[in-house]
Amino acid sequence: MPVGLLEVEGTIEVKQFWPEGRSDADTTKVVVTIAPDAIRFRKEESAPFQPTRVFEGAKVKGRTSTAPIKNGKLTVRLQGIDAPELHYQPSPLSTAEKKGLTEAKKQAYHEVTHSYRQFLGATASKALHDFLGHAGAPALPCRVFTHVDAPNEVFDTYGRLVGDIEVTVGGETIDINHWLVEQGFAYPTFYSSMNDDEIRAILALAKSARSKKLPVWKHLAKTIGAFDFDLREPRAGDTAVLATDKGPVIPPKLYRRYTNWSARKKAKVTSQTFQKFLGEGSGGKPDTCYETSDFLANGVHAATPRNFAEFVEGGTTIKFQPEGPVFGEAPSSLVGADGKVIREF
Repeated sequence: MPVGLLEVEGTIEVKQFWPEGRSDADTTKVVVTIAPDAIRFRKEESAPFQPTRVFEGAKVKGRTSTAPIKNGKLTVRLQGIDAPELHYQPSPLSTAEKKGLTEAKKQAYHEVTHSYRQFLGATASKALHDFLGHAGAPALPCRVFTHVDAPNEVFDTYGRLVGDIEVTVGGETIDINHWLVEQGFAYPTFYSSMNDDEIRAILALAKSARSKKLPVWKHLAKTIGAFDFDLREPRAGDTAVLATDKGPVIPPKLYRRYTNWSARKKAKVTSQTFQKFLGEGSGGKPDTCYETSDFLANGVHAATPRNFAEFVEGGTTIKFQPEGPVFGEAPSSLVGADGKVIREF
């Protein structure tokens, strides 16, 4: 379990969130404060923070190769949570999938590749936008933090820093990750990069939100219905969608997999059932996960790895709760300008 702590001082702009912008409720951009100690790390709780510049000129290599900080902006994936999708676009066809496809089928897939959304996706984004807006400023000072021991643990495979964001609203320090779960605008969604304390804190907040039947829990579906190709990303300012932004919601990670399959199925790119598609995974890489109780009791190295598809039956029946699995974090490497992996802060 990581004992180090990385902190980033920055500002968070309210207008980036829908309905003003496109950011949804679980991924945001943080403008890094340009200061010598804006990014700092400590090895353990008793150690002092030290400024670090390991991210300057570096790249995160995973499913993409990208600079961790672009034009002073850092993209943060809010750790431990998943809000209903505001705009998820089906993943590009892999090289293997394209093999043997006619141009007509490739075009058919292109024609169904839109930004789709789930019910409550707009509601959750608007709630976060308005909550941050209560501070009365266009941008709020914030603290981004994540428990890590090495640079390779900071970013996910898409180059996003995985952590929490703290802001001050109404004189109170608020952890945005916790606020979204507590208010019922996001589900707990755990990854193997998290430590036990982080998981347990969100479990407690989710339990309370569930007991109050707050939005995401009130609309949590037990089965996977027909995919709605008409439910698309709302335009900026189109708050009229909020009046009808209620309906069954499946866990967002499952929704993303279902969107990928549904688009392929409609374009006749695949003949697989959803159950088989889920079991084989994207690009032949199934989603590995662990039962949360097993993960907490035994740790990532001793817990029994499972295929995510085991928790769905017949491609329609959802046999897990959002907080039930801990998903394996896809690997990434932080590489310096010299091409060598950066191993220490």
